[in-house]
Amino acid sequence: MDKIKTFLEYLEENNVKKCVLLNRENINYFLERYPPHYSLLTFDVENERVVLHLSKLEYRSFQGYRDERIEVSLMENVKDIIKGCDGVEETFPLRYMKYISQDYKIISKKLMEMRSIKTEREIEFIKRASKISKKALEYGIDCLNKEGITEMELAGEIEYMMKKMGSIKPAFDSIVLSDRKTTLPHGMPSEDEIKNIVLIDIGAVYRGYCSDITRTIILKENRRYREVYQLVSDVKEEVEDHLREGTSIRELDKLARESMGEYKKYFIHSLGHGVGVNVHEEPSISSKAEENLTLKKNMVITIEPGIYLEDFGVRIEDLYLIKKDGFKRL
Repeated sequence: MDKIKTFLEYLEENNVKKCVLLNRENINYFLERYPPHYSLLTFDVENERVVLHLSKLEYRSFQGYRDERIEVSLMENVKDIIKGCDGVEETFPLRYMKYISQDYKIISKKLMEMRSIKTEREIEFIKRASKISKKALEYGIDCLNKEGITEMELAGEIEYMMKKMGSIKPAFDSIVLSDRKTTLPHGMPSEDEIKNIVLIDIGAVYRGYCSDITRTIILKENRRYREVYQLVSDVKEEVEDHLREGTSIRELDKLARESMGEYKKYFIHSLGHGVGVNVHEEPSISSKAEENLTLKKNMVITIEPGIYLEDFGVRIEDLYLIKKDGFKRL
C-alpha cells in the first residue's frame, strides 16, 4: 500500500482540499521514523503536495531526511499553515479552530483504518521493536536472581537494556508488579521487594513503531499460582488456533472467556489490541467490537488473556502478525 497515494485519494473523494496533521503518531505513520517534537504535516490535494513543516528549533536536525514525496519546509507561523485547512484530526486543538475552514471534515477514522493494516516496512520495524523487548525481558528475568531487587529497580534494568539495544523510549510506562500487586492489570512499579510471583509488561519503540509483551513468572511454588498460570496459557493457545484472516473479533474474545470457565469473571479487560505507532491501536480485540469486524491480513495484534484474583494475578501476552491462513508470532 502506498500510504500517501491512498490518503490523497481518500481526501479527494471526500472533497477535502487541504489536510493538516498535528498528532505525532499520525506524522510518524507517514514519515516512517520518529518525528520532531514540533511539526505539522500537510496534504495539498490539488497539487498532490505533502509538506513536513518544522520550527527553527527542529529544522536543522531534520535536514538529513530524504523522501521524494515529502517536502521539508521551515515553519514561520503555525496559523499560516493551518489557515483554510478543511481536513483535521479529531484531536485538533480548540485554540486553532478559528483558522480552519468552517466546513471541515474529521479524517481520523480513515487514518485508523489505514494504520490497522501494516506495510512490509512497518512489519519489519515492529519485528525489530519486538526483538528488543524480548531480549530485554529475558535480561530482566535474569535480574530476578539479584537478592532484594525491587520492582522499580527491575523496571529500570529492563528499560536501560531496551535503550541500549536501540529503543528510543519505552512504548508505555513499564509494568513490574509482584505478589498481591499482580492483581492490578496496569499497576505501577514501586520500591517493594519482588517476591512470590511477578508480572512484567513492557514494550520497545523502533523508528516510532511499538512492541508489547507480558510474562508472569512464578518465583515461589504455589499450587494455585500454577493452576491459574496453566489455565491462562491454555486459553492463549486455544485463541491462537483461530488466529487467521477472516476470524470474527467478537467471537475470538467470546472464545477466550468461555475457555476460562468459572474464572471468566476474573478476566477484566479486552483480549487484545492492535499495535503500531501507538501501542494501543485498532482493532480492539473485544466483545464490544463491531459485529462484522474480522481479522485481516497484515494486522499486528496482541493476545493477552489474564485472570486477576484477590491475592494474585496472571497475564501472558504476545504480539502476532495475522496471515491469510494463520499467524506469525513476533
